[in-house]
Amino acid sequence: MKKVTLITLALVNAILFNTKGFAQDETAFEKGTVVITAGLGFPDFNRLDTRTRYTGNGGYNSTSVKGFGPMILKGDYGIVKFNWGHTLGAGIVLGYNSTTVNFAYTDYDWNNNTGYTYYTYNQTDKFRTITAGVRASYHFFTKEKIDCYANVGLGYNIRTYSRTTNDPDGGYAYAYGRSSAYTAFTAGIRYYFTKNFGVYAELGWDMSTPIQAGIALKF
Repeated sequence: MKKVTLITLALVNAILFNTKGFAQDETAFEKGTVVITAGLGFPDFNRLDTRTRYTGNGGYNSTSVKGFGPMILKGDYGIVKFNWGHTLGAGIVLGYNSTTVNFAYTDYDWNNNTGYTYYTYNQTDKFRTITAGVRASYHFFTKEKIDCYANVGLGYNIRTYSRTTNDPDGGYAYAYGRSSAYTAFTAGIRYYFTKNFGVYAELGWDMSTPIQAGIALKF
């Protein structure tokens, strides 16, 4: 009887201890949680399209297409937690992307004495995009270290283009800028190695790329 009583007390104590522990546990995204993520997207479809257009032109040679980004910085703040355990978040999006194309082209001048004289010139085209927008996130599965969510984003892309060349005529050198709408639809997951530091990955469409990944900081 004494052994049964001791076993019963041990079981009750274990249940109470675990229940207390579970009650104190917080999921990875709650109301009031702030998360900042910084990552890179790949592949960049805009850069792939640029490479195809330039390398597919027979008039260009020695073509080099390089770039950086898209680099994507996001903020996420938990604004409400529903009774069923899911959390709604909102925040901002900032992004930067650049592509530089270097190539050579041939031009000619007419001289009455010698006929056509051909010259080779170098040209650099630069494409840059700065993105600013807002986002909403729905966190549908969260544990202590794991956070699964879907989000949408809306904002503006500020695009600039510049062209420089060593052609003395200078007729091909210019720059311009324009804006366009930014939209994003992704689903993602965050995994935290510690209470405040983790990694994330998202699939969908965001800044001309279907995949992005990077680090996550939680406060």
